[in-house]
Amino acid sequence: MKKALLFVLLLIFVGCAYVDPSIVDQTKVYTDAAVRKSPLQVSVHPKDKQHRPLTAFFHPFVIQQPTDSYSSLGNAFAMEFHNLWTEERLFPVQEMQPGTRYEGLNAALRHARARGADLLILGYVPYFYSGSTVDDTAITIRVNIYAAANGNLLWTMLQSARIEFKQPEDWIYFKHHTRLPSGPFNKIIRSIARDMAIPLKAWLPDPAANYEYASTSMQMQANLDPTPEPMEKDLTDEDGISRPTPKGINLDVLFDYDKATINADSLPLLEALAMALKSPELEGRKIIIGGHTDASGSTAYNLTLSKKRAAEIKTYLVDKQGIDPALIETIGYGKSKPLVTGKSAEDMRKNRRVEIRLAE
Repeated sequence: MKKALLFVLLLIFVGCAYVDPSIVDQTKVYTDAAVRKSPLQVSVHPKDKQHRPLTAFFHPFVIQQPTDSYSSLGNAFAMEFHNLWTEERLFPVQEMQPGTRYEGLNAALRHARARGADLLILGYVPYFYSGSTVDDTAITIRVNIYAAANGNLLWTMLQSARIEFKQPEDWIYFKHHTRLPSGPFNKIIRSIARDMAIPLKAWLPDPAANYEYASTSMQMQANLDPTPEPMEKDLTDEDGISRPTPKGINLDVLFDYDKATINADSLPLLEALAMALKSPELEGRKIIIGGHTDASGSTAYNLTLSKKRAAEIKTYLVDKQGIDPALIETIGYGKSKPLVTGKSAEDMRKNRRVEIRLAE
């Protein structure tokens, strides 16, 4: 009976481990150490879903535990977090500036505004311990997310996690070793970052959402849905996430090459947009104008150009069509959201577009 139980255990280990068989010595079974986490605490969060795509500035983490490696650890921890959230595609634009010293919340907010970001992401590490290969490795991370424009606190999330060191277990016929990762902090931080991305996905619109092109006021009116969506109750349940995807349209607005000047051929299209915005269904509704560029040029240059083009369309709607400026927000995506990945003249033209979303 005991042999049967040991055989079952061996089969379980083999299903998720590396086996080093031996005829002379004990067979060695290696499994990777798991990350053990506390429940994610979300103590501050918005009540409603966010329909406007937001850009974010990642500040290096603030290490609150005394250490000689304050600056380098703050950069390393934040970069790992930043990379995971980039993979999760939470924001259309997410920047980090390594080496930025923490000089208080107001200074960090100024850094975010200087980068043109909507959000400041600021992480705090009140506790961490590196056990290397002889003890547990553990860390606690608190992430605050602020509105860069006014400093309002939008999110506070807290989680602790550890990778436990375990002595080899001798099962007579085989020996089980728990294998520690070469970079335990990296694995722990990525796991925490993945958990914290779940409630943000429930709040933020999908930055990868693309819309159909519209050319008439009726098409524009039909594709701009004014119905808001409430936040999901369980902010930490990834299976229950439904990312807000407000209805929107793409417009094939032409601009002079490398400029924000609207081509005269596109004025009838913008007149149709104004007609749709003045319809009973959309009158008084807030919209977001998003500018997109092709892939030529640097990221920073294209981001600036796309913002200028979105602002130019707002100026036209306000000055020429009498739309209330308070109803229009603008955002620039640069070249971060191409519709197609080709580099032909036609592909580049498709990526140079204007996106209209309902803002509420």
